[in-house]
Amino acid sequence: MAWQKKAQFVTVSQAMQKLEKYCAYQERSQKQVQEKCRSLGLTEAETGEVMVHLLQNDFLNESRFAFAYARGKSKIKNWGSEKIRQGLKLAGVSDSLVNQALGQLTEVETDNHLEKWAQKKLRNLGYSISEVEQVISGNKDIPFEHKQKIKQFLFGKGFRVEEQLLTLGFLKN
Repeated sequence: MAWQKKAQFVTVSQAMQKLEKYCAYQERSQKQVQEKCRSLGLTEAETGEVMVHLLQNDFLNESRFAFAYARGKSKIKNWGSEKIRQGLKLAGVSDSLVNQALGQLTEVETDNHLEKWAQKKLRNLGYSISEVEQVISGNKDIPFEHKQKIKQFLFGKGFRVEEQLLTLGFLKN
């Protein structure tokens, strides 16, 4: 049996104060706030009341969350659009909002992230810095197995195969 944190059972006004601080600290999705309400021991009716209060006072804003999430994961963690999309879906963000948030990401940033991760993987595969530069520029060929490992690694970072092939010419067979 998995250990679970016991609900705290607080009043609605106490919960509002806690959740205002919770939302002010960092952008949150409505799903995250609902889970926090559950952990505080609030009923569905109380949760609805708290959610309305947070939305009306602009502590909670789904579009602001989606844009901040996409921007942060792209710039800080260098994730690709597919991994960001998956994270937003898990946070309960609507498809249209996900597409809007992903629309703010530039192609130049994506290409830079792809190249950075490819260089890292090539270094991991044992290539020297000069060899990595040669491979990236297309002056040196690498074995098919290494290309596959790089493609799989980049796919795990959230980059579609089509993006990889367009940006990194050396991955084409």
